[in-house]
Amino acid sequence: MKKKLAILILGNRNSGKSNTFYEFFGRVIKTGHKKIRFNKDEIKLFLKNSSFEEMNQEVTDDVFVRNSSFEEFGDNVEDYFDENNLPKIILCAVQYKEKGIKTIEYFKDRGYYLYIQWLNPGFKDSKEYEDFLNFNEFSEYGEFHKVSGKEKKLRTSQIKTFLLNFIANNQ
Repeated sequence: MKKKLAILILGNRNSGKSNTFYEFFGRVIKTGHKKIRFNKDEIKLFLKNSSFEEMNQEVTDDVFVRNSSFEEFGDNVEDYFDENNLPKIILCAVQYKEKGIKTIEYFKDRGYYLYIQWLNPGFKDSKEYEDFLNFNEFSEYGEFHKVSGKEKKLRTSQIKTFLLNFIANNQ
């Protein structure tokens, strides 16, 4: 059985979570299932409706993107997915608040490898803040990285590199 991956962007409101996905895909993107292709040499990802002439290897599994946090919109993560048909790869924004712990636990409990980027300080944050909710405890189920919400190119490049390595090692 192939591993499942949840790439989670964690941060306060207006920290840059959605902008991470916009930079990641090169344009504004909405929540939903996506099919992506990637050019391994340049670490670029392309949406399925991009120009196919430019693309190389295809990711054959659906990727689910949730660019707005469940917490911000009052949704419950468990109401959003079909338990019998979970996506192999999920990219999801998570708000840094207590309900966000429940969102991350949902993915952990379903066997996802967790790659968490904590935007601290976030784009609109004036300074860094302590992890008073102990989200870093999820690092034992994957990786937990504290990154600046003010520098989106570097953090998205790190995500793309990780994703490409994950795909290469789990085909």
